[in-house]
This record gives sequence, C-alpha cells and structure tokens, in this order.
Amino acid sequence: MDNIYKFKASSSVGHLKSLNNDKQFYSEEESSKKEEEEKQLKKQSKPPSKMSQFSKNATGYQTDDSDKETPKNNKVGPSSQKVSKFRNLVNAKKIEGDNDDPNFDDDDDKPTTIQQQIQHVQQQSEDQYDVEQQASKMQQKYAKNEVGKSTKMKHSNTQQSVDAISDVEQMKSKQHQEGKLKNHPFRHLIYGPSIGENSFNKFLQLTQRGLVYAKKCLKGPSEKFIKSKMVQLQECAIVKAKTLLLDLDETLIHSCSLRENPQVTVTAFGDYGEEAKIHFNIRPFCTWFLQQMNQLYTIYVYTASSSAYANAIVNYLDPKRQWIMGILSRGNCMETKNGFFIKDLRIIGNKQLKDMVIVDNLAHSFGFQIENGIPILEWHNDQNDQELKYMATYLMEAAEQEDIRQFNTQRLKLDQLIEYNLD
Repeated sequence: MDNIYKFKASSSVGHLKSLNNDKQFYSEEESSKKEEEEKQLKKQSKPPSKMSQFSKNATGYQTDDSDKETPKNNKVGPSSQKVSKFRNLVNAKKIEGDNDDPNFDDDDDKPTTIQQQIQHVQQQSEDQYDVEQQASKMQQKYAKNEVGKSTKMKHSNTQQSVDAISDVEQMKSKQHQEGKLKNHPFRHLIYGPSIGENSFNKFLQLTQRGLVYAKKCLKGPSEKFIKSKMVQLQECAIVKAKTLLLDLDETLIHSCSLRENPQVTVTAFGDYGEEAKIHFNIRPFCTWFLQQMNQLYTIYVYTASSSAYANAIVNYLDPKRQWIMGILSRGNCMETKNGFFIKDLRIIGNKQLKDMVIVDNLAHSFGFQIENGIPILEWHNDQNDQELKYMATYLMEAAEQEDIRQFNTQRLKLDQLIEYNLD
C-alpha cells in the first residue's frame, strides 16, 4: 500500500509539473486510463506464478516483489512448512523464524528438493543400519573384549604363578630348615611339628645359658632356709600320684600392655585393697591342656610373680578351680644376689621329688632340680603355637614313670646341652 500511495503521489506531482511546463494535459478520464495502462504494464512485468517466486526464494535471496507477496508476518503455504519440518527431521540446525520464513543455506552438497532429501535420509538410514557393517563392528568389539579378557587372564595367571612359585619357595625353605633341624640332637626340646631355625637357635641359647648358670654359678640354700620356706600343698579330692607345676608368664599366658590389644583384662587386688589392671593373652590350647593334665596330675601354678597377680590370672583361667589346686608365688621362691628367682621344689613338704615335674620357659628357674624340669618355648602372641598340645603327649608318658627324674634325664638330655657347642 505504501508503494501504491507513493505511486499516486508521484503521478500527481508529475501532473502538476506538466501544467507548469505547459506540456500535454490529460483529463481525469485520460489520467485514469493512463494509470490503468501503467498498471497493466506493471502486471505484465511481474512473475507468472507463486511457484516461480518460491523457487527464487529457495535460492537463498528475496526480491522486493517477494516481500510484497509474502510478508514476514504471514505464514507460508503448506509445502513450505513440510520442507521446514523435514529439515528438522534430518537434524538440520533450526534457525529463528524457520516456521515463519523458510531460509536455506547455499550448500551445493545438500539436497534441494524433497525427493532428494528423502533419498538422502534413506541413504543415511541404510548406512546407519547396514546389517553387515553392524555385524562387523560387533565382531571387532567382541574381539577387543576377548583380547582384554585374555590379557587380564594372562595377568591373573601370571600373578597366580608368581604366588605359587613364592609359596613353593617358602615351602622348600621351610622344609630345608626343618630338614636341617630334624637331625639336630636337641630338636626334641621343641614339641610342636614345626619351628623356625632362628626361633629354635634362640630357644637353645636361652636354655643353655640358664642351665650353665644353674650348674656352675648357683649355690643351694641351707637346710635351715629350706625348712623356713616349707609349705604343704592342698590335695585334690582324688589323690594323684604325680604333681605338675606350671609357670605362668610366657608359659601359659603373656602379660602385655593395653595398646597391644590384649585378649583379657582383669583386676588384681593387693593385700591392702589396692587395685591394678592386668592385660594378657592366653596361649593356644591352654584350657584343653589343663583339662587333660588334670586327669593325670595334681596341678599347681608356680610363678615368680606376686600372689595378687597370680591369683587374678588363675581365677580367670580356672574360675571354679577345677584343674589348678593351688598357687606358689614369689614368696615361695629364692632370690639370688643377681635378682633371679629360683623355684626350689624341696620346699613342698607333702610331695616327693621323683613324682614332681615343673614346666618353665626359663631353665634357671628349676636350677636346683634340673632333672625335674622341662623347658618350654616362650610364648608371646603366636596364635599358631602348638607347644602345649604336643607337650601333653610327653607328660602323659611321664606320668606313667616310677621316677620322672630318670625319665627326663634320658629323654631331654639337658645335662648334655650344658656342654654342647651351639656354634
């Protein structure tokens, strides 16, 4: 309409100019006819159809005529909308106003007609869902997975082989050590089936030193002193011929600190009401050992510790006192000038030496009666320890002997260990 108004305005101005220039004057009818003729000429110069105009639009530019025919605020025909939706279908980037004013990129590779675009999508679908191609991709992926699994299996098998080799080497080393110790003249002092060479050598050294000290340095007390220490031990209801005296620390239990995660904590009460916490671990097979030995021996605890300490631990090990008949503590020991506590069996007035056996991890503790003593591997926290379990077999055999001292001398050979060269 603006153009029409401009056109009329320009015609009026021309008419006025013609009057001023005394040029040809047209009447109103002639002017109308003239305008009609000019309109006819303009119509003849316009595009023949909308389709041809749409084709011009499809090339990516718009003429002024197309602006007049298809204003931007009006919707295009159905065919334009379908093309626009189709472009969205093939994941073309949607531009602002796509539904209002179709606009296409000047890309020669893109299809220019709907049929070409349909063929293009079909080709993409065929490419995407090509069965042979997909099968090939799946085979490749499966092959990669198999390679990965195979690599992992090889790595796992290699690690297992390394572990197996390591276990075999450890077993061979252990067998080699046991082979070396098997023929050792004092291997019998360890009752368990296996022992490390270092632990065995340490045990022999400790035992030998205790025996040497007892034999060469220890002097016995006078008869008067022994009588002053004499005690009468309580007998059990069923009197047994043999007596077993057991050390406490490092033999049945190991006393430790709280930060060592002890198995047991008990409270000890002193003679004047003082209290003290005791933390300790119990040697494997301890309870079983007490139960079994109770059938053959009258059992007592003989320790160099205080009476309050010993009572607190024994009350835990045997709260009903079914197995342990009594306790001999530090007050029943003889202290040497060097601070060693010796357990002299002669202070037990109602027992004979031939019927008594004492088990202790320190050989000097039974230094006055070496033939009555059985040294045991000291224990701290090894839960695989089996010394008590296998020592029970030896003690069962010893309980049948007329004189335990002779049996120990023949079997343990501790007198020979004193002179043995450990180097």
